[in-house]
Amino acid sequence: MASQHINAGMPEDFSEILKIGVLGAGAFGTSMATVAARRGHQVVLWARDENQVQTINETKRNPKHGTQDFVLPDNLVATNVLEEACQGADILMLALPAQKIPDFCRQHASLIDKSTVICNTAKGLYVPTQQLLSDAVLEAMGRPDQPYAVLSGPSFAVEIMQNMPTAVVVASKLLYHAVTIQRALSSLTFRIYSSQDLVGVQLGGALKNPLAVGAGMIEGAGFGINTLAAYVTRSSSELRSLCIAMGGHPDTITGLSGVGDLMLTAFGSLSRNRTLGQRLMKGEKLEDLLKESTVEGVPTAEVAAIYSNKCGLETPIFDTIQKMLSGKIGAAEAQLLLMNRPLKSEH
Repeated sequence: MASQHINAGMPEDFSEILKIGVLGAGAFGTSMATVAARRGHQVVLWARDENQVQTINETKRNPKHGTQDFVLPDNLVATNVLEEACQGADILMLALPAQKIPDFCRQHASLIDKSTVICNTAKGLYVPTQQLLSDAVLEAMGRPDQPYAVLSGPSFAVEIMQNMPTAVVVASKLLYHAVTIQRALSSLTFRIYSSQDLVGVQLGGALKNPLAVGAGMIEGAGFGINTLAAYVTRSSSELRSLCIAMGGHPDTITGLSGVGDLMLTAFGSLSRNRTLGQRLMKGEKLEDLLKESTVEGVPTAEVAAIYSNKCGLETPIFDTIQKMLSGKIGAAEAQLLLMNRPLKSEH
């Protein structure tokens, strides 16, 4: 199924050609590299696997699961030499597992130009130090002033590759860094909104992951749409409260990186977090499932519970998911905890 190459023209003329490096050639990294290449930029996609790189360059297909059916643009080249992707890059997109990014950036900071705008696409919180990824990465690099942005929102890689209209948000402390990415990558099939709420966009993208695990648990336990609709609604309320307490803006959570991404991962069949929750309820072991793929909702659940406790918040859904993932309670106890709480007004 080769993707149609749609001319990615915009109502405004953003014709400057940039060098964009993408670190990580999994499904999402490949989709981001494709978005950039469709806009006519010089794109270098980095992967560790030399055979994968050779296949991409020779066949214009990424053999990795989820991307092998799509023909990649001619102006997208792959490399296993990290310096080739980083050197001279105007934008450097990080599409690596969230827990590995700070150490990776610490080890390779010397390869990244101080003027390069780093755009992180991973949705997670850094577990070892319980930090936002933005704080962990810039601290690891020893560069608090490095241009840094985060891209988040409802965006399954395969649908991006299929040119299905997708909308996301990119946030940076300094708006012009977010706008740089917005103008470079937006097209008629990939619309980017800009934001300065770096905290809220990161929290929305990260914290929806354990909530999506919980949604999968509900389905796996055999409950219906009544239960799931109530769960997602109340989850959104907890997500909003925690975001505000951590310094984010409430409107961010009602937007693409909050409710938008939560709906995608709670209801979407391609969601790894939702799928893990379903399989746990069918009796599979957590440690076995985590050997198959990275599921950010599992480590993030622990940090979410810590954040909530530090802020003095009541977040029964986050707390229940963490207790279930840690094996402290089962499905019956979870229902009792959530449905037998004291009655109160909705807001």
